[in-house]
Amino acid sequence: MPRSLIICCLLTTPLLAQDKAVQIGPDTRRLIPKGKEVDAIDGDFIIRNQHLTAVVAQTVRSRNANMTVKNVAGALIDLTENRSGSDQLSAFYPGRRAHQFSKHQLRSLSEGEETLNGVTVGTADQSVLVGYLLRNDGRGIRVRTVFWNNTDEPKTFKLEDDIRADGGKEYMGKNPNGDVDIVWIEDRFWGQAYGVISDHGKIRSNNNAKTSTLKYLVDGKSTKELKPGEKFELTRWIFPGRNLLDVRANIAEHHGNPYPAVHFALQDANGQPVPDAVVEIRNAASLGFARSDQRGRIETRLPPGKCTAHVTVNGEKLKPVELTPFPVGSSGGSIVVTNSLRLPDYKPGTIAASIMAEDGSPIPCKVELQPHEGTPKPDFGPETAEFGVKNLIYTPNGTFERAVPSGKYDIIISRGPEYDAIFTELEVLKGGTAKLAGKLVRSVKTPGWISCDYHSHSSPSGDNTGSQLGRVLNFGAEHIEFAPCTEHNRVSSYDAHIASQNLGRFVATIPGMELTGGPLPLNHQNVFPMIHRPYMQDGGGPQVDNSPEKQMERLNAWDDNSRKLIQQNHPDIGWLFFDKNGDGKPDAGYERSFKHMDVVEIHAFGPTGPLTNLMEMNPYDVDGKGKPNRNNVVFNWLQLLNQGYRIMGITNTDAHYNFHGTGWVRNWIKSSTDEPADIDMEEMLANSEAGRLVMSNGPYLEVSVVPQGGSNVQTVSGGNMTVRNGKLNAHVRVQCANWLDIDRVFVLVNGRPSDELTFTREKNPNMFSDDVVKFDQQIKIELEDDAHIIFCTAHKTKSLGPVVGPNAKNHKPAALTNPIFVNVKGDEFVANKDTLGHPLPVKKQD
Repeated sequence: MPRSLIICCLLTTPLLAQDKAVQIGPDTRRLIPKGKEVDAIDGDFIIRNQHLTAVVAQTVRSRNANMTVKNVAGALIDLTENRSGSDQLSAFYPGRRAHQFSKHQLRSLSEGEETLNGVTVGTADQSVLVGYLLRNDGRGIRVRTVFWNNTDEPKTFKLEDDIRADGGKEYMGKNPNGDVDIVWIEDRFWGQAYGVISDHGKIRSNNNAKTSTLKYLVDGKSTKELKPGEKFELTRWIFPGRNLLDVRANIAEHHGNPYPAVHFALQDANGQPVPDAVVEIRNAASLGFARSDQRGRIETRLPPGKCTAHVTVNGEKLKPVELTPFPVGSSGGSIVVTNSLRLPDYKPGTIAASIMAEDGSPIPCKVELQPHEGTPKPDFGPETAEFGVKNLIYTPNGTFERAVPSGKYDIIISRGPEYDAIFTELEVLKGGTAKLAGKLVRSVKTPGWISCDYHSHSSPSGDNTGSQLGRVLNFGAEHIEFAPCTEHNRVSSYDAHIASQNLGRFVATIPGMELTGGPLPLNHQNVFPMIHRPYMQDGGGPQVDNSPEKQMERLNAWDDNSRKLIQQNHPDIGWLFFDKNGDGKPDAGYERSFKHMDVVEIHAFGPTGPLTNLMEMNPYDVDGKGKPNRNNVVFNWLQLLNQGYRIMGITNTDAHYNFHGTGWVRNWIKSSTDEPADIDMEEMLANSEAGRLVMSNGPYLEVSVVPQGGSNVQTVSGGNMTVRNGKLNAHVRVQCANWLDIDRVFVLVNGRPSDELTFTREKNPNMFSDDVVKFDQQIKIELEDDAHIIFCTAHKTKSLGPVVGPNAKNHKPAALTNPIFVNVKGDEFVANKDTLGHPLPVKKQD
C-alpha cells in the first residue's frame, strides 16, 4: 500500500491555519463555507486554501446530510470557492455508496516542492481508501481511491462515483450524457459550478435532475479486476468555480495552459451598468455562463480566440455581442483583456417602489409584474430565489429599485388576505424611472387572532432547494405572523434570517421540525417547539421510525418530555385510524399514536372547492373527480369526529418553493396579542391543541356562540359548552379584502350540512353585503342531542384570482372553524357515531 495513504492514527488537536485540514468544532466553525446547500456539522472535516473550501463528512455510519442525501460518511458534502461562497453541492459519493467508510486521518504530505493537505477515509478492512487532497495553491480537490484486493480470490472493483446536485427548480445546466472529458454542473443563478476530470481519460456520464453518475474508463472499461494482493489507484479532480467559465479555466491551469484574465463591464444603451445579467460566452460552442455583479462586472478567464456574448437580463434575451479577440498564445497573469461590453439594444427602465402601511411606516409586501403584449416577461430568478422570484419581487420594507424591460405592466401589490391588494398599471420608459407608490390598507380587522402557517420547507429539508431566506421573505410579504420552522428531519431556525431583514415585528417563529419516517406517505409529523442544537446531526432532533406510533412517542418524549405541539401531516385517515395493516379491512389503526396527536391537517381547500362539496356530502378526493378509492381528508375528519376522536383540524401550505409558496392558505389562531413580537408561545400551543383556530384560504371567518337567554360567555372555535335546552345564538361574521368574496355561509351539525342553517347570497340576499364585511348575522341554532357544530363559508363559483399565483388562482374562497362541542344532555358528551352515509375509510388504494 502506498505510504501516503496508510491510515495509521487520528489527529486529536484541531489545526487552525486556513490552509490545513481540520475537524470542525467550536474553534473551527468559522471556516465552514457559505451557501444555501451547506450541511457541515461538528465532527466533519474541512480542507481549505486561499481559493476554495471543502467539507468531507465524518466517518460515522449515521451521518446524513439531510432527509434525502443520506449515508454521506466519507463523502464530499460541501465545496465552493471562497470569494463567492455559494455551495450548491449536495454530495460527491466516491464509489457510489458501495463502501462503508469507518476510518479517517487528517493528513499533510509533500510531493516534490508542493505540500498537500487533506483527509483520507477508509473501509474497516482498508480494501478501499479515499484521499481528498488539496495543494496549498490548488484550485481543485484531488480525489484518489486505492483499491486493494486483500482476499485470496480475484476481485473486481467498480470505478464509479456519483454527484448529487439538485437542479429541478434551479437554472442549472449539466454536461451531455456520454463519454466526456469533463463532467460539469453549472448553477447559473446561484453562481456555482463544478467540474470533474480523470487522470485516466474519458468519463462515462449519465445525468438527471438530481444525480450525475460517473464511470471512469480505464482501458475502455469502468471496472478493474485485481488479483489477490494487487492494488489500483483511481485519481480524479474536482474543480469548483463561480461558473463554468472559471471551472474550465481552472482545469486549463491544472494542465499547464492558463487562460488570460478577461474583465467585462456590461453597459446598457445609455452607458449604465447592467447588474444580474446572465452572459453565455460562445466560440464554436458554449463555454459557459457568468452573472454580472451589482456594478455590471464579470471577471473570468477565457481561452484565446474570438468569442461572442449572449446576454439575458431579467429574462430578456438580447442580440449577441462580439467580444474583443484575445491574443493567441496569451497566458494567464501576463495579459488582462478588458471588454466594455455595450449592449446597444438593451434599454431598460427602472421601477422605484415606495409602498407603505396606512400610517406611513415600512411594510413587507409582494409585487407581481404582468407585462402587456410586446413587453418581455421579467424573470428575476428561479423558484428557489429570494428577493426576486420569477416575475415577483419580495420586499421586507416596501422599498426597492429594480431594472426591468421597458414597456407596460399590470402590477399587483399585496400582503395576504387581511389587506386590500393594489391593482394598477405602470409604464416603464426606456432609460427612465417609474415610481411605484401606494399604501396597503388593512381592511380586514382581526383583533385577538394571529395568522399562521405550521408547515413549510426550504433547502435544509433535502427534498427541495428553496432558499430559507426566501421562505422568510415569503412569510413577511404574505402576512404570516407566526411560522414555526419545520424542515424535514432537521431541527432548524429562521431567527437569523428574520433578524437580517428586520422582520422581527412582523414574523414570530420558533424552532421545530417535520419528522418524516415510514411507511410513506403516512408517517409525517410536524412538531414544535424543539431545542435547536446547531452543528449537531439533524440539528439535535430525533431519528425517524418505521412506526407512526413509535415516532410520535419519540417526539413526545424528546427534549425531556417538554410540552410541544404534534401535528399529523397530510394523513390518510383511513390507514392511520382504521386500517393499520392496509388490507382494506377495518381495525384499530395506529391507536398508540392518537393520544399524542394534537392537530391534523385536513386539506379543506383545493381546485374545485372540496369544502363546498361538503354541501353535497361528497366523500371523494379533493380534485373533484369522484374516485371512490381516494379518501377525502376533510370528509374523513368529519367521520372521525363523529366517532368521538377530538383531534382538531388545521390547514397549511406545505410550501417547498418561494414562488407564491406560502400564503394561499393559513390559519387564524386565538391570541392575547396582535403583535407578532409579543406572541406567547405557550399560548400558541394551548390554543392550537384546543382548536381555537380557523382555517381559510382567504376569507376571515369569526364565530362566537352563546346560549339563548343564558350566559354571555362566548364560545369560539374548538370550544365546549353545556346548553341544557340545546338553543344557541351564533354570531357569524365574514370579512374579505377587495380581491375576495363569499356567497354562502353554512353550518355542519355532526358533519352534515343543515338546510335550515345554510344561507346563500341567492336565497338570502339581505344577509350578504358587497362591503368588506360580507356577512354579519345572528343565527339561532336548536339542537336535540349532543352535537359538534362547524361553521363554514365559501363561494361556489368565484375563484381566489391572480393574487395567490397560478397554482391556486382557480381555487374557490372558503373558510371553516374547528368544531364547537355542545353538550345538550348535561352528562358526558356522547358522539353520535354517524359515518355520514359512507363506510369509515380504510387505506386508500391508488
